[in-house]
Amino acid sequence: MGCGASHSNASLSHDEARTPVNDSGAAPLTVTEEAMEKPKTGEEGVFELPQSDFVDGRLGVTEAKAIEELRSNLAADEHYCDEDFPADNSSLFFSHRVDGDIEWKRPYELHDDPQVFVDGVGRKDVVQGALGDCWFLSACAAVARTPKLIQRVVPPDQVLVGEGYTGLVVCRFWRFGEWVLVCVDDRLPTKEGHLIFASSSSPQEFWVALVEKAYAKLHGSYEALEGGQSMDALVDLTGGLAERYDMEDTPDKDKLYKLLLKSSKNGAFITASMKKNDPRQFVMLHDGDWRLAYKTNDHGLVEGHAYTVSGVATISHEHLGLVRLVRVRNPWASGAEWNGDWSDSDENWDGVPVSQLNKLGRAQLEDGEFWMSFKDFCGHFEEVSICTIGPDFDNDGTIDHVGQVQAIKGEWAEGSSAGGSRNDFDKFATNPQYLLTLTDPDMEEDGESKCSVLVAMMQEHRRSNKQQAVKELQIGFVVYKTSHPERRLSSDYFQHNYEEGNSGVYINFREVLCRMELEPGEYVIIPATFLPDCPGYFMVRVYSPNSFQLKKIP
Repeated sequence: MGCGASHSNASLSHDEARTPVNDSGAAPLTVTEEAMEKPKTGEEGVFELPQSDFVDGRLGVTEAKAIEELRSNLAADEHYCDEDFPADNSSLFFSHRVDGDIEWKRPYELHDDPQVFVDGVGRKDVVQGALGDCWFLSACAAVARTPKLIQRVVPPDQVLVGEGYTGLVVCRFWRFGEWVLVCVDDRLPTKEGHLIFASSSSPQEFWVALVEKAYAKLHGSYEALEGGQSMDALVDLTGGLAERYDMEDTPDKDKLYKLLLKSSKNGAFITASMKKNDPRQFVMLHDGDWRLAYKTNDHGLVEGHAYTVSGVATISHEHLGLVRLVRVRNPWASGAEWNGDWSDSDENWDGVPVSQLNKLGRAQLEDGEFWMSFKDFCGHFEEVSICTIGPDFDNDGTIDHVGQVQAIKGEWAEGSSAGGSRNDFDKFATNPQYLLTLTDPDMEEDGESKCSVLVAMMQEHRRSNKQQAVKELQIGFVVYKTSHPERRLSSDYFQHNYEEGNSGVYINFREVLCRMELEPGEYVIIPATFLPDCPGYFMVRVYSPNSFQLKKIP
């Protein structure tokens, strides 16, 4: 059945949806839950992959032992050619288009001394090409602020020419709770001797092009990378926790700025996406360059485009006083930049002390990176995504101490454990249930001892088929307190008890999460899809500063 179908973009809060218990406690609770579709990124191509049920999720993944066998089976002067992701149109397109002008070349054919990395790793390495995958590349540029993380994804000890060269390249991605290996050959699509997709700012450096190719293999083709969520890419590159903040749903902009400022100072990875007002869609390889299909607007910004947030700062202006600024980078790495207040050549900079200018590292370059006021940032961008390696329990932008983290995987089985939302309490009670036992408080609130907890639930998302995308279900979870930890909660319990927390409206995001401050005790986590009888796999991750226990209730 169409389990990922949209129902309504409107959603009631859980408090609004309930019928309060009367003084006698006799009236049952009612909950009306709704779901929404995740927003389009605006970068989707003309063609969309048909959706299918999850099968095995191993598309593009190679085991370490198999990679060693591939290396050992190569002849002395033989260069590896990947039969699973060949150098032809089947790796470029899923829509059966043909482009006969593309030549696949190895790095040593494009530069005399090609390297995976040149002079370390930085956000300015990343340059988008003729492919609508800015959601992925903006994430690469964000994570590049921590070189060791990028070098975990693309190991630096791989040679592209000379002694030890085999033409085989290995990348690592975090997928559904584990780091997996993706093996590709180093043949890259070119036109007229230049890379047509992602590249590095240095023609000698190839890590960006190679990581894009490996990520394309995980998705079945380059074209399949058109349109996606930056927060998913951030998690795939780091194994961290990512959240999306929609501007329209975040009325307290002061709080958002403080979060961005502190997150940036504490090493979080941040991306932002532009609003998309034009109904036109992106077309890959439009006249040889995706960017020609969608140019900048009057403000120098690209609608529906994903950017990297590379800096956040509050400065002192001689006339304007304190000004809140955000530095943003376009992965095109070109002159396509914001041209409003605080742009590279704006006269506002004349009122900023030189000492502050030096701290900001401001340079008037047509490199796609620019400053803008936080107010303009909120007015032009639709959402911002923040990823941290560890949990931020209190949502203040700081990664908090983690005493313990546990992950447990489960399944919604059609007809038995795929009960859907609380719109039907009887069915909802059949969903998997997990007991969370908290014994050690880490904080006090209003004189009460509390335990800080972050719960995240991810649905299985790994691709199974090159020509089909896995259905993304509308998911969510609810947390209840229990006095009977030895048994499952029943439908009657849901009718007479409020939850302690929930992940919000059901939505077809890959992962949803909830922060809670709970009293010591026992709690039940119930992951669910919005509609019943939607089969799928999921993983629950729980973080807390102190020890806890997590187990499935039979």
